[in-house]
Amino acid sequence: MREFIVIPAKPDSVDDFLRSISELIDKKEAFKVKVTGMSNRSLSQSALLHIWVREYAAWRFKVPLKSIQKSDVDDAKIILKQAAYNNADYRWLCKRVTNHDTGISALVLKSTSEYDKGEMFMFMEFVQAFAAQQGVVLETLGEFGRLKDETNV
Repeated sequence: MREFIVIPAKPDSVDDFLRSISELIDKKEAFKVKVTGMSNRSLSQSALLHIWVREYAAWRFKVPLKSIQKSDVDDAKIILKQAAYNNADYRWLCKRVTNHDTGISALVLKSTSEYDKGEMFMFMEFVQAFAAQQGVVLETLGEFGRLKDETNV
């Protein structure tokens, strides 16, 4: 039995899922499909992203890893979110907020705590590739590594 992570923005994951379903249908045997959302993000995803952002911040700001400040991590996270928004066109990274007193609204970057599991996976994939383009290797570990293997990326 195989479990699939299907991310509509990743055509390969959709194609792999559809191919496997077609194979099952062609066998003309009964099978069960269970579709669940990916709203519950894991602690291991959050922990790994935090490690990556710290490593990226140390490289970006040329500071030893043990000397990284919270403000460096916050700044690096904003840089990475803005890059993902601009380069990958991940519109879900932003949300509209409105000042009800003035009626003025603006798009702001969402906190990573607001990302669901699929969004976090996509963001982490972007971060890993973006950092690699700059010469920073971010190691694939834990659940992120498992999800990446499952989507055949």
